[in-house]
Amino acid sequence: MTRVIEWLVSLLIVIALFVVIGLFLPATRTVSHSVETNRPMSTVNDLLGSFTRFRDWNALVNKDPRIQLTTSGPEQGVGAKLEFQSTQGSIGRGSWLLVEDVPGEKIVYELDTRSRGEKKRMTFRFERTGQRNQNVKITQRYTVDYGWNLIGRYAGLYVTRDVGDEIKAGLGKVSNLLATIPRFDYSQHEPGFSFTDLPATNALVVTTAAKRANDDIALAMTNQLKWIEQVMEKSGLEAAGPMRIVTNEFSTDTYGFDVVMPIRRKGTGPAPVESADAAAEGDAAAEGAAAEGDAVAEAAPEAPVAPAAPVDPNAPLELLDVKVEGPVVYAQLPAMRAATTTYTGPSPGLPRVRDLAKAWAMVRGATTWDRPYEEYLDPIKDMLSEEAEFRIYWPVKVGDVDPAAPVIIAPLPTDPAAEGAPAAEAEAAPAAEAPEAPAAA
Repeated sequence: MTRVIEWLVSLLIVIALFVVIGLFLPATRTVSHSVETNRPMSTVNDLLGSFTRFRDWNALVNKDPRIQLTTSGPEQGVGAKLEFQSTQGSIGRGSWLLVEDVPGEKIVYELDTRSRGEKKRMTFRFERTGQRNQNVKITQRYTVDYGWNLIGRYAGLYVTRDVGDEIKAGLGKVSNLLATIPRFDYSQHEPGFSFTDLPATNALVVTTAAKRANDDIALAMTNQLKWIEQVMEKSGLEAAGPMRIVTNEFSTDTYGFDVVMPIRRKGTGPAPVESADAAAEGDAAAEGAAAEGDAVAEAAPEAPVAPAAPVDPNAPLELLDVKVEGPVVYAQLPAMRAATTTYTGPSPGLPRVRDLAKAWAMVRGATTWDRPYEEYLDPIKDMLSEEAEFRIYWPVKVGDVDPAAPVIIAPLPTDPAAEGAPAAEAEAAPAAEAPEAPAAA
């Protein structure tokens, strides 16, 4: 009996010590680490303020590569939520909820995890550093409140090791990921960016190159566009959209590109809208007729514009009868998804906007592929104007599926051994037979 009493007394002493020590342990715990990057603030803020690349920057995935992630709410900003579920007991299930987003200052997530404690927060704070404040210091801090949960307070002794190691690993992944994204601040581009789905289209294509001089580039574009217009006229075709310039090579001395014109059979598109100049001429003619005594009771209302026929995205493209000649190739371009934006200004500013579009897309988890291109919304002769308008596209992959490649319809591929000298003659022909380009280009 005496031994039992001694054992109970010892147990009570241990419990008392446990309680007393627990009461003196901190009720809250904080652990933080930092890393520095030379990427723009907008890139850092957008990357950590969204779950689109969570697998790439969060260390939670390191513990279980098969963890299931489900997102809800907005893609970016307050209200974005990620729920995770793992078969590993140490992870279990939980969530991250973005509760505060102050661009350029901080991002705060509310965490729901199986570890002990309440009011769990993961905060990312941003601070400009380096020469001319071009770098960004990222500080990731975890806070938890154990309250009067004494077991939780003891568990807090290991937060620095457990959660701290995760933060270190996560910041390492963040730094490596940022290094793969082009260093361009797309937040200053006022038109903004978006993803768009482009339908498959028939097109005439000419591949060419020119010296990196504005006049040479404009002349090359004009010459090849003349070839395309000549083929369109002889084949009964019309443009189905603005001219595209697809970048193939952009070196210090040479600019290689494709001139691409979407096409359709003449008369199959929507009815053209009357231009403002034509309308003004019509109004002037009507006023003159009235002055001469012609009875004009009332101007006839404008005829409604015929809408374009709905297009089935799964329907195969119509195969057109195209009589190609010179350097022109008839191709069917596949449907694609692309990051897009607009740009107003002289054409030498286009390369920078392309890079902005690429950086924006990569931050949002898109993988760019193939070559970027622009739609010229104004004539080639106006490409150096401050008011010249362009629409920029950079194709991106959808999921892990490799996009389809363009299909060359004509001229049909031939046996390389049979081409020989005729091929060389064909290459020389465009320079000798190209329609004359206007001197203004």
